[in-house]
Amino acid sequence: MEKLDDKQLFAKIAADDEQAFGIFIDRFKNRLFNFIARIIQDKETAEDILQETFLRVYNQRKNYSPDYAVSTWVFTIALNLVRSELRKRKLRKYMSLDFLKEESDVEIADPQNPEPGKLKPILEKAIKSLPDEYRTAFVLCDIERLPYEEIAEIMRVPVGTVKSRINRARSMLREKLLPYKELNYELSKGLPLVIGLY
Repeated sequence: MEKLDDKQLFAKIAADDEQAFGIFIDRFKNRLFNFIARIIQDKETAEDILQETFLRVYNQRKNYSPDYAVSTWVFTIALNLVRSELRKRKLRKYMSLDFLKEESDVEIADPQNPEPGKLKPILEKAIKSLPDEYRTAFVLCDIERLPYEEIAEIMRVPVGTVKSRINRARSMLREKLLPYKELNYELSKGLPLVIGLY
């Protein structure tokens, strides 16, 4: 059953095959978790959203249309849950006094020659600082390696908008990472360092 493609596997899930759903979870959990966690920036919340994504996938299994890639459908569900969480956070932040506090930037002593272990947090922080829509497009393209057309379907925007957001995200990251030669070199190729969150 592991050799079935996504659509074949999902046909079995739609027919209430629990073993197929277990394989489906194994196939998608790491990619989905990394995507969610990069946008949410909180491991526990990302795990909750991952579980909710799979719960919704299972509950809506009869509604899946084979006209779309399974990955597009699943990432769309995850992104909708992520957006909902971000809206809640903005509301909580607005209603609390936390918005008066600014997050301090932590600089390392020598940006030209940072210790190797310090590059990952620098890049993660730069990605985290991107506006939500740019960060989402960037993560789906440069980290998840999804094609523009699929990202457009997931984000429900035209392909041109996706390309524009990705280019803008890369440009913003280049600017933020200007002092860090190694990271800037990776971005100049359009292929950021492959980084795992957790």
